[in-house]
Amino acid sequence: MKKRLLSIILVGAMAIACLAGCGSEGGNEGGAGSAAGEGTGSAIASMEDIVVGEIQSYVINDGGWCQATHEGLVAAMENAGIPAGNLMTLEEVYEEQAAVYAATEQLIEEGANVIVGTSTGYSGYLAELKAEYPDVTFIQYGTEVEGLASFALRSYEAMFVAGAVCEMMSMADGGNAQLGFSASMDEFSVNTAINAYALGAQYINPEATVKVACADSWYDVDKETQCAQSLIDAGIKYMGMEASSPAIPQTCEKNGAYCVGYHIDMSEYAPEAVLFSFTWNFAPIFETIFADIVAGNVQSMYYMGGECAALTDFSDKVPADVQTKAAEIQAGIADGTINVYGGPLADRDGNELVAEGAVMDDNAILLQEFYVNGVDCAW
Repeated sequence: MKKRLLSIILVGAMAIACLAGCGSEGGNEGGAGSAAGEGTGSAIASMEDIVVGEIQSYVINDGGWCQATHEGLVAAMENAGIPAGNLMTLEEVYEEQAAVYAATEQLIEEGANVIVGTSTGYSGYLAELKAEYPDVTFIQYGTEVEGLASFALRSYEAMFVAGAVCEMMSMADGGNAQLGFSASMDEFSVNTAINAYALGAQYINPEATVKVACADSWYDVDKETQCAQSLIDAGIKYMGMEASSPAIPQTCEKNGAYCVGYHIDMSEYAPEAVLFSFTWNFAPIFETIFADIVAGNVQSMYYMGGECAALTDFSDKVPADVQTKAAEIQAGIADGTINVYGGPLADRDGNELVAEGAVMDDNAILLQEFYVNGVDCAW
């Protein structure tokens, strides 16, 4: 297989890249799943021999998910000693078979021996392609899929802290126990963020509720603006978010409201509104996978928290006592004294999710099709 050492971004001119779309407790141990077994990718002799083909569903400077995953990949390659020129990126690859197949095959023809799919919508197609390219390692964001090295971050750790901080701020600022959440899609990873945010708020105040507005799009500036505005019009001043554009923090800033940024540090977009941001730190998890590739020990699932679910520095809008409490909560999550999805826990219809003294397993956390008590959403 020929190796190409020039990093290239192929956009627009290729049919595969002109379709738009956007997918998107524990320590930092790698290989949280079982060994991936035969056919997950043969060992590569050294880091210098790894050639990465990255497939992104939108553009890598989107200010959100795609930027976070791309920057994490670049940082991991640098930290692992993989030459920067060993990265090829395709942007705007839509989540449908023809586009994913064409993009993957193009990257492999160019010399990629590791394919990174960053959108959950790619997983089924990449699993099909794995049979055709047994010597290529396929890394895919999302839940465990046979033949792939799947990865996910325990983002709910940071979202729990976000909910707690917003509830403390809201209660001190007029006593409104209801928070807002501007969501992208009705999808399991979004549900995880909403629920963790609500549980964080309820850790501070058991009566806290969260009103959700959904854009029904991974990236839509107009719809995200409308979602944030609808929450503000409903009397909400503090909100969380799971969206990619800067529209939500900018709408908050225009209306004297506040939010927690998502994906990357969003303070530059709306410094008066962003209390702090949750940032996806993918570098440690990619580094772990690269090391396992070279060792010939690729796992089927990598699920990491801690430094991967990173928070930026707090804005000066956040009082010192709130910052101190947030740090205590983070420490509690890290040492296991706070279990975000620990029992007793029920859904909003009263059905038991986790018994008292038990903790929800990773698979159930990743595949949430429920909402906890106190979450108000229309779907």
